[in-house]
Amino acid sequence: MVGGRKKYDVITDYIRQNGGTQVTLTFTQIDELLFPANGLPKTARKTLDWWANDYRYPEKGAYAWLNANYEVVHVDLLKEYVVFRPLLKSAWLLK
Repeated sequence: MVGGRKKYDVITDYIRQNGGTQVTLTFTQIDELLFPANGLPKTARKTLDWWANDYRYPEKGAYAWLNANYEVVHVDLLKEYVVFRPLLKSAWLLK
Protein backbone atom coordinates (compact mmCIF):
# COMPACT_ATOMS: atom_id res chain seq x y z
CA MET A 1 0.00 0.00 0.00
CA VAL A 2 1.50 3.31 -1.09
CA GLY A 3 0.14 6.71 -0.04
CA GLY A 4 -2.99 5.19 1.49
CA ARG A 5 -3.88 3.31 -1.69
CA LYS A 6 -4.52 -0.41 -1.69
CA LYS A 7 -3.02 -2.88 -4.13
CA TYR A 8 -6.14 -3.25 -6.27
CA ASP A 9 -7.34 0.37 -6.22
CA VAL A 10 -6.18 0.60 -9.82
CA ILE A 11 -9.00 -1.80 -10.76
CA THR A 12 -11.53 0.36 -8.89
CA ASP A 13 -10.31 3.45 -10.73
CA TYR A 14 -10.32 1.73 -14.13
CA ILE A 15 -13.84 0.36 -13.76
CA ARG A 16 -15.19 3.69 -12.50
CA GLN A 17 -13.65 5.54 -15.46
CA ASN A 18 -14.48 2.98 -18.14
CA GLY A 19 -17.58 1.33 -16.77
CA GLY A 20 -20.94 1.16 -18.41
CA THR A 21 -23.46 -1.63 -18.50
CA GLN A 22 -20.57 -4.10 -18.66
CA VAL A 23 -16.77 -4.13 -18.41
CA THR A 24 -14.90 -7.07 -19.90
CA LEU A 25 -11.17 -7.41 -19.34
CA THR A 26 -8.78 -10.14 -20.37
CA PHE A 27 -6.23 -11.26 -17.84
CA THR A 28 -3.54 -9.92 -20.20
CA GLN A 29 -5.19 -6.49 -20.21
CA ILE A 30 -5.25 -6.51 -16.44
CA ASP A 31 -1.59 -7.56 -16.38
CA GLU A 32 -0.38 -5.04 -18.94
CA LEU A 33 -2.64 -2.07 -18.30
CA LEU A 34 -3.31 -2.33 -14.61
CA PHE A 35 -0.43 -4.24 -13.05
CA PRO A 36 2.59 -3.87 -15.34
CA ALA A 37 5.06 -4.48 -12.52
CA ASN A 38 3.89 -7.89 -11.37
CA GLY A 39 0.55 -8.87 -12.98
CA LEU A 40 -2.36 -10.75 -11.47
CA PRO A 41 -1.63 -13.25 -8.73
CA LYS A 42 -1.30 -16.82 -9.97
CA THR A 43 -4.38 -17.81 -7.96
CA ALA A 44 -6.49 -15.36 -10.02
CA ARG A 45 -5.58 -17.34 -13.14
CA LYS A 46 -6.25 -20.73 -11.57
CA THR A 47 -9.22 -20.45 -9.20
CA LEU A 48 -12.68 -18.94 -9.41
CA ASP A 49 -12.52 -18.24 -5.67
CA TRP A 50 -10.20 -15.29 -6.27
CA TRP A 51 -12.95 -13.61 -8.32
CA ALA A 52 -15.71 -14.12 -5.72
CA ASN A 53 -17.73 -11.00 -4.85
CA ASP A 54 -16.71 -11.17 -1.20
CA TYR A 55 -15.22 -8.35 0.91
CA ARG A 56 -14.03 -10.79 3.59
CA TYR A 57 -10.79 -11.60 1.77
CA PRO A 58 -8.94 -8.33 1.04
CA GLU A 59 -5.93 -10.21 -0.33
CA LYS A 60 -8.16 -11.07 -3.27
CA GLY A 61 -9.46 -8.33 -5.53
CA ALA A 62 -13.17 -8.24 -4.65
CA TYR A 63 -13.13 -4.99 -2.74
CA ALA A 64 -11.74 -3.30 -5.87
CA TRP A 65 -14.74 -3.97 -8.11
CA LEU A 66 -17.26 -3.86 -5.26
CA ASN A 67 -15.97 -0.38 -4.31
CA ALA A 68 -16.58 0.64 -7.91
CA ASN A 69 -20.17 -0.66 -7.49
CA TYR A 70 -19.60 -3.55 -9.89
CA GLU A 71 -19.63 -7.30 -9.42
CA VAL A 72 -18.07 -10.19 -11.29
CA VAL A 73 -20.73 -11.96 -13.31
CA HIS A 74 -18.51 -14.28 -15.37
CA VAL A 75 -14.95 -15.57 -15.31
CA ASP A 76 -13.47 -17.82 -17.97
CA LEU A 77 -10.22 -19.30 -16.68
CA LEU A 78 -9.46 -21.06 -19.97
CA LYS A 79 -9.97 -18.03 -22.22
CA GLU A 80 -8.67 -15.77 -19.43
CA TYR A 81 -11.23 -13.00 -19.15
CA VAL A 82 -13.59 -11.55 -16.57
CA VAL A 83 -16.90 -9.69 -16.96
CA PHE A 84 -18.06 -7.04 -14.49
CA ARG A 85 -21.54 -5.53 -14.36
CA PRO A 86 -23.00 -2.78 -12.19
CA LEU A 87 -23.90 -4.05 -8.76
CA LEU A 88 -27.62 -4.36 -8.21
CA LYS A 89 -28.17 -3.44 -4.58
CA SER A 90 -31.34 -5.51 -4.22
CA ALA A 91 -29.63 -8.60 -5.69
CA TRP A 92 -26.60 -8.05 -3.45
CA LEU A 93 -28.77 -8.01 -0.31
CA LEU A 94 -30.25 -11.38 -1.21
CA LYS A 95 -26.89 -13.16 -1.39
